[in-house]
This record gives sequence, structure tokens and C-alpha cells, in this order.
Amino acid sequence: MSAPVWITVLALVLGACAVAPDGRSPEDFETNSVAPTVSPNDPWQYRYLTLSNGITALLVSAPGSPKGAAAMNVNVGSGENPPGRGGLAHFLEHMLFLGTDKYPDAGAYGRYISEHGGSQNAYTNFEHTNYFFDIEAQHLPGALDRFAQFFIAPRFDAEYVDREKNAVEAEYRQSLKSDARRQLDVLQEVMNPEHPYSQISVGTLETLADRPQSMIRDELIAFYERYYQPERMALVVLGPQELDELEDLTRDTFGPVAGATPATTRPGHSVAATNSGKPPTTDAIPAAMFDNLPLLLQIEPNATRRQLQVFFPIADYRPDYDVKPAAYVANLVGHEGAGSLLSQLKTEGLVEGLSASTGLAWRGGALFSVTASLTEKGVSDYRRVLELLFNYVDMLRKEGAQEWLYEENAQLAELQFRFLQHGEPMGYVTMLASALHYYAPPDVLRGPYVLDRFDREMIDGLVAQLRPDNALVILTHENVQTDRRSGYYQVPYSLEALESDWSAMYPAPADTAGHSGERAANTSASMLSLPEPNPFIPEDVSLVALSPDYTVKPTRLVELPGHTVWFGQEAEFRIPKGGIYVNFRSPLVAESVEDTTEALMYVRLLNDELNELTYPAFLAGLNFSFYTSPWGISMRVTGYTDQQDVLMEQLIGTLRNPALDEQRFRDIRDRSVRALQNRVASRPSSQAMSRLNEALLHKQWSDEQQIAALQAMDVADVRSFVERFWADVHPESLVYGNYRPETAEEVSDVIARLLPGGDASRAGLEKQGATDVASAITTNPVVKIIPSDNLLPVTIPHDDCVVTWYLQAESPGWIDRAATALTAQVMNSEFFRQLRTEQQLGYTVSVFPFEKFEIPGLVMLIQSPVADAAHVAGAMEAFLDDLESGIDPTTFERHRQALLNEVLEPDKNLWERAEFFWQSMAEGRYEFDSRQQLADAVEALDYTGWLEYFGRVFMQQRHSLRLVAPGQWAELPTADHVFESTAEFKQSLPFYEFR
Repeated sequence: MSAPVWITVLALVLGACAVAPDGRSPEDFETNSVAPTVSPNDPWQYRYLTLSNGITALLVSAPGSPKGAAAMNVNVGSGENPPGRGGLAHFLEHMLFLGTDKYPDAGAYGRYISEHGGSQNAYTNFEHTNYFFDIEAQHLPGALDRFAQFFIAPRFDAEYVDREKNAVEAEYRQSLKSDARRQLDVLQEVMNPEHPYSQISVGTLETLADRPQSMIRDELIAFYERYYQPERMALVVLGPQELDELEDLTRDTFGPVAGATPATTRPGHSVAATNSGKPPTTDAIPAAMFDNLPLLLQIEPNATRRQLQVFFPIADYRPDYDVKPAAYVANLVGHEGAGSLLSQLKTEGLVEGLSASTGLAWRGGALFSVTASLTEKGVSDYRRVLELLFNYVDMLRKEGAQEWLYEENAQLAELQFRFLQHGEPMGYVTMLASALHYYAPPDVLRGPYVLDRFDREMIDGLVAQLRPDNALVILTHENVQTDRRSGYYQVPYSLEALESDWSAMYPAPADTAGHSGERAANTSASMLSLPEPNPFIPEDVSLVALSPDYTVKPTRLVELPGHTVWFGQEAEFRIPKGGIYVNFRSPLVAESVEDTTEALMYVRLLNDELNELTYPAFLAGLNFSFYTSPWGISMRVTGYTDQQDVLMEQLIGTLRNPALDEQRFRDIRDRSVRALQNRVASRPSSQAMSRLNEALLHKQWSDEQQIAALQAMDVADVRSFVERFWADVHPESLVYGNYRPETAEEVSDVIARLLPGGDASRAGLEKQGATDVASAITTNPVVKIIPSDNLLPVTIPHDDCVVTWYLQAESPGWIDRAATALTAQVMNSEFFRQLRTEQQLGYTVSVFPFEKFEIPGLVMLIQSPVADAAHVAGAMEAFLDDLESGIDPTTFERHRQALLNEVLEPDKNLWERAEFFWQSMAEGRYEFDSRQQLADAVEALDYTGWLEYFGRVFMQQRHSLRLVAPGQWAELPTADHVFESTAEFKQSLPFYEFR
């Protein structure tokens, strides 16, 4: 699905290395302290400034925020890797976490963040390296002091340089079967070798190995000294403190960043660094990413994949963010409404989905991408897909840029910015740190939403670049013809010039005015058109008055036979939006694997059928979804409250009586089967967690069971399911947000039309007497593990071994939940430090609470490319044995307070609050007090009580399941009971079951 213009551009900023693409440095902007343009709905205060050393900084005062957060975006990425040193920028990112002169302990930073309720991470892409964290607000100064040392005096200890190369290698190896990484490997191999993106970006032991006259530690330091200069750094600091206090704190901690320590002061380092202090110029980057276009690249995937992509090298339009020509064109090419390219491709049975975007970009250029997921017919006739694509582009060329359509997009973007809501602070500062490189100071907040300047010539100029002779066509399918393999991921592929008459079939524009040349008549071309004006754009964005009976929690306003409507207004997040949530409760969706897959097919067919209708609503900020849940099938309509009634009216008839087209059924069924089959290409750790779910839940069906059920199904089975489902459902609804109380009754009237006897009036239904909707709640039974050590070997086609160790709590209950969550909190940072950083067992090393319905549990997970499962399990066991000795009362209290703060953290926006109420209702918790119940249990669990619970439940009387994929080794841990399958495991044990 292509995204609205503002979402597309935001993705560009985040995913495509948002940096001032014309090479501007901070001093090219106004460097005095300024206040950026702020959303009218944003209660926070902002200050943009440049520190004396050249660091660009944005300060965010968020009164009342329980969290502080910060992000540093350095304008350097894998595009600056030296020749032959693929992955160096990424490796450097890893190393900065492993000790500084002021805090030399490699685990000090992570431990400080974890003990004070925070989290931290980083990423490296082609043009950026971004470091970020959040933490309890009162500990923001301490975290900033530790964070700033990354950019003042990292140690680059030789011991950890040698160790951390293994983590990079493990990260590379765990993605060997990822088709996204595999395709990137092929692209980098066929790319212009002079282009900076042509090297592997993640790195391997080979690319990071010491070489004669070239030690990798020396090269790390040289890279750091050359590129980690203040002028390249953009910092965002967020906290509840006032702006002046945040500024003092920022200047104190980051003012000392003065460029890298001279190389001669670093022990054992002898390579002189070249300190440019500036981003590379555009002149240093070749104009062409690919030579000799047009080209056809055929790739054999690891998974069952049918995909056609067309990449067009285009100019870099990121400096023109007030126009956003690429977003305008991507919205049209990827449109999903009537008259769209996707609509015609679906009509001809060629594709299952289509998207368009500007993804990869660099200083001076970008790639405009069109991606189609193909049907089998589309694979054999992919040239027809290309023909229709170029027909659509020709239509855009003939029509020219449309000012009315641009203004419609601008109106929607302005509404999005006007009613902006905040999410997680860490995600927010991460995004803003990238934005600082891209937007002028007044626009760092508004930039992704700016559509201030309609420029017909610029937009038409972009469309003119979407030519057949400027295309890299990529066909991905298991049966393509290949003649070579890529170097790092061993991907079979072939590359050839498109035949000489290919471009002649789709001639370039006859002149620079944007008129296309003559071509053969095409009967489908007339079906392609620009979208109609969007009928779902909200007109009334006023706020309704709060009811005299207002309560913070939702109340039950309507009780009818089998249908209850809960209602709540939102007083804190006053925006003209809201959500209508309906859960059609029915045990039918989980009674058997056949019922489960039929429910899934019904939902997918319905969403497909409604796509053209709901897509304009989606663009207008009004979202619809229909999905399966553990309790039945659910529907939600969210977004601006204006026009929701129009959309609901259009949905109702289709919900109850879908067309269930035979051809679409076959296409969607085949896609569903492929998705299940393709799980073998996902990360082994992800596959292991899927198998753990299957082992613990009695009504969780295996991939093989679901595939068999889908392959045996026909459209008549789905029609039968629809009739059986609607004959006995128990709807429960939540109306929450900017609504009048009467809306609850209006929703009830609409829902009543879906039920048996739906022609009856609501008043007539009332005579039948109320039914307790809560009694219809069903839950997937959870295996009750008796105290024992159970082992379940599983087969995952990957060389890495995976050990997934699940420890179930002693019983359901708030104390068990509190003790389990506290144990995960206490273990978190040290588990990672000891088993990943110190022992280097693998890249994926984690511990986390894992609750299934009301049953708490704990998971330790390691995916290892270097050790067998018996060794990994032994390392986990040794960690548990030593855990108590490393946790004193003071440390425990820090962890307990961190967890308590997390549990009671306030909702950050309307949707978080609505989702909490909705999930509480789904679980039958109508007091809406689960957070407080858990907090009270955490408060009641002191150090002695936790030690007793941990020792008894997680050490002496373990309710244990180790799910193990041995990988390339045959070794397995020993266990009391070994099961041959998930089915045997589930059949051998009792289970918990709740209504």
C-alpha cells in the first residue's frame, strides 16, 4: 500500500538517510537560537541552536514526561566506507557502546540505562549513523554524560575490537536467507563499482580482518577521527525540564566534543587521520548508479517470491522538501483507488499488490521504485505489467501536474500536522535528529508535512525521468534463468540488456513540454485515470463538548441482546478523532484449523474487496481494518470523526454479503500459502518464537496444518463459514474519542443490521432481553507445564543454532506477573553483556517477559553461529546460577522502580489509551485496572520476596521448556523429557483455560 504524502516523505527522512543532500553544513543555516514552527496541538516547547563547537542541537521541553530521551545523528554512514572495508561504519557504531575513557567498563552505559528504566540502540545506513536512548527523566543528566563520551573519548579497546567483529559477522550470517538482504547484495554487485553504495554495508569477518600494514583498529580510529566531527553531528535532547535547563545540560555534556582525539595520543595507533570535517561533496559521487540502462535483472529468491520491481534513477529532490515532487508522483503511481494502475492490474489478474516510493537516495541522486507482487499469471506476463506501468506514466505525462490534486494533498498534510500527537520519546528524538540534517531550522518539525509550493515544471520533470530507457527491471521468482552468483549471499541471478526494441515500444516524450510520442492503441489505457476528488476529506474538525456524565474510563451505554456498546470521551488528548471498535465474538474462529483458516480467508477477501472504497478514506486520515482476533473477528474505524458515518454505511452491506470472487480467492489463498511457506526464510530466532507459540497454545496451528487446510479449501467453504459465523455472533463495541454520547446508539443501530434478523429495529431487539456478551469470551488454552525440564527439538533450515528457553510462572496471578517481569528487568542488561559482548555467543541475545493470555512466563533467547545448543544452554544455566550474587538490595530497588515507572507510564496519545481500553475489554477486564493491579503487585514484592520466588520457581522447581534448533551441530542439551513434536508436547500436559 502506498502511503499518504506526508507518510511517504517521513519514511524518506527515516529510511533513506535524511541528510542535507546538497552538502549544507549547520553553519549554512541560521545558527542563532530559534524556535521551530510547532503544531497547534503540540504542548511541548522547542529550541534550535548551534553549540560553539558546531554541533546542531534541538531541545524539547516536554513537561510531565516520565521519560527523557536523546539521539545523536552523525552525518556519515556506510557510503563512506573505505574501498575494501565494507561494514566499517557499522562496526564503528558497535564499538562506541563498549567503553569510553570516563566510563571504561564495556557494560557501564547499557547497565545505567537499563537500571533506570530505559533502552538504547543505534543504526547505520548509507548516509547516517544514529545513536539513541530513553531513560527515567530524573536520570537524564547521568545518561547524557555517559552518552556524550561516545563522541569525546571512546576507548576502542583492542580486546573488544577483536570480539565485536564476531557480533558483526553474526549479524551478517543471521540474514543470509533474508531476501531483502540478498537482493541488496545483488544490487551492490551490479552497481557502478565507483558508487559509494556498491560495497557490503553490514560487514563480515573478512572485510574487517587485520591485513598487512592495515590493522582494523587503526582504520576504525582513522575513520572516527575523520568523520566524527562536531559539524557533522545533530543532537536532540528531550526531557521534562525547562528549555534553559536543557540548554545548560546540553552545553555542559556536549560542549567538550571538539573533534576526535589526535591519533598520536591513542596507544598502539600509528595511522594519521585525514580530517575533512565536512560531508563529501556531490562531485565525489558518480552521477550514474547503474550503467547501460535499460537492464533486466533476474533474481532467484530463497523464499517463494513473485515480485517485479522497476528502479528509475532520478535527481535528488530532498532539498525541495517544500515541493516534494517525488511524494506527489509516488502517491499517484501507487494509488489504489478506482482508475489506478493497481486497479487495472488486479482486473487483469496480474498482481496482488503494488507500491511506489522514493527509497534509496544519496547526495545528488535517488531511486524511484515501483514494486508489484505478482500472481502466477503476472510472472509469465510481466511484460504486460510493465506495459501498463508505462501507460500509466504516459497518462501522467499527458495530464501534467495537477494543482488541485497537489492542494488536496497539502490540505491533508496540514491537517496531519495540525493534529499531530506524540508517541514514544525515543522514536521521536531519533526521527528529529535525522530531520536536523535535512530541514532548515524553522521546519525541523513541520518539514515532513510541508507542501507549500506547487511547481509544475519540477513535478513534470520528475515524471519525464520515469522512462523505459532509464529503468532497471528486477524480476524475482524461483524459476528465473540465472547464470551467476553474488559474492556475499551467494544469490543466483542474471543481468542482461533489455532487447533493443524494448524502449521503442514505449518511446520517450517527443518534446520537453511533457507530451508523449505516438504508440500503438491499447484497450486498457483508457481505463487508467487520475483519482477523483477525495470525498472523505474531513470538513468538520470541531471538538464536541464533554458530557456532563463524563468519566475517565468508558461506560456501558447500550445493552442489547448479544450486543454491548461501551462509550468514552477523551478529555486529555483533545483532537477531532476517535475510534469505533467492534469485536464480533465467536468461538468459531478457533474451533479447528479449518475454521481458523476460513476466518482468515474471509477477512483477507473482504479487505481486498473493500480496498478501492477505503483507500481514499485512508489517504484522508480515516482508517478501516477487519481482522481476526483470539476472540472472534474484529472491525475498527479510526481517524477523524467527521465522515466516519459515511464510511460505516458503505461498509455494512459488504461485511455481511461479500462478493467472494473466485479468482481473487485463488490468488489470495495462494499468497497465504506462500506466506506460510516463506517463514523458512525468516530469521531463525523468529521461527523459534513462532514454534514456541505453537507449543504453548492448544489452538495454535502449525504452518503445515494451516497450509494443508488452505490448499483443501475452496470459495464455497468460505461462503459457508460466513453464514455460520454471522448466525451466532456476540458483538461488543467501544466508541472512544471525539463523539457525542448518542453515537453509541447510532453504532448499535448499524451493528444490529449485521446480526440475524438485522432488518428489525433496535427497539424491537430490546424486547428479546439482554445477553451477557462477556460469556462469549473464549481463550486459547495455554499449556500448564508441571515442574520439570522439557526439551523440544525443532528443525529450522539454518546453520545457526537457536536456544529458546521458556520458564513459566508458578501460576496465574498478579504476584506471579510481577515476579516474572521483575526477573526479566533484572536480567536484561547483564544477560546481553555477558553472553553477547563478553562471550560473543551471537548477535541475537535477549531476555524478556512472555505472557500468553493470563499466564506469565520468561524467555531467554540466543541465536548462535559459533556454539552448539548444549554450550549455549550451559551458558544460560551458568548465568542463572550467578544472578542472585550480582543483585544486591540497592540494585534490585533500582530495577523495581524502573519496572514500576514503566507499568504506570501514562498514555502518550489518544490511540494508546483507546487500545488499552479495547484490549482490557477483549480480556474481560471491565474495571480497566490491570496496570494498577500489576503496579500494586510490583510495589508489594520486596527484595527478599523476589529472591524467594526466583529461587523457588526459576531455579528449584522450574516449569521449563527449551525449544532448540541445533543448526549445523547435532548436540542438544540434556532434559528430563524430550518431545518429538509440538503436538506431542501439548497432548502430554494439562492446560489452563479461562472463559
